[in-house]
Amino acid sequence: MSSQLKERLKIMEIIRERCGRYGAMIIVALTMLVWLSATQVRAQDNAYTFSKDAPEQTIGFLTTNPYTKASGSMTITLSGAFKANRLTEPMKLGISYISGDQKGTFVFTPDDPGQPTISGKYQFGLSGETFPQTDTIDFFFKMDGAAKDGSRVTFIQGERAMISEGVLVITFGETRRLIENNSPDKPGAR
Repeated sequence: MSSQLKERLKIMEIIRERCGRYGAMIIVALTMLVWLSATQVRAQDNAYTFSKDAPEQTIGFLTTNPYTKASGSMTITLSGAFKANRLTEPMKLGISYISGDQKGTFVFTPDDPGQPTISGKYQFGLSGETFPQTDTIDFFFKMDGAAKDGSRVTFIQGERAMISEGVLVITFGETRRLIENNSPDKPGAR
């Protein structure tokens, strides 16, 4: 038995003797406090981190150019690294804090050959928490590109990463348009 625990037990015995009938309630409260402190120390001891590299890979998916509404396919080549820290606080169990970086290139190829093909590069850093009990994190990032005629386009691309000690799976979701501060698409803008 540790000296800290022995000292706490002595203090609880003194309180019980001096407080009479309320001593039992105080002892229960102090016991809970000691138990919670010990649980927190154990949780901190069990905290751990891990990393997952995303070696260069190419992922293709169907999407729509949000500016022209033209359907087509997006091909993204990416690489990066993710770092995860399993959170151990009582209200955060089953959640990981994720940080990392990713970079790559993309090409949007429309189904209609009369629509422009758009290609470009991207790079970003990320941080946030996974959804509870799922090891997944959703986020959006910016991809700057250009058509062959030189016109510039910025896509906002949705991504989901499932990150655990044994696996890293990256999928892409909705492609959105960039909404600028003075855009009529921005809520409250006129």
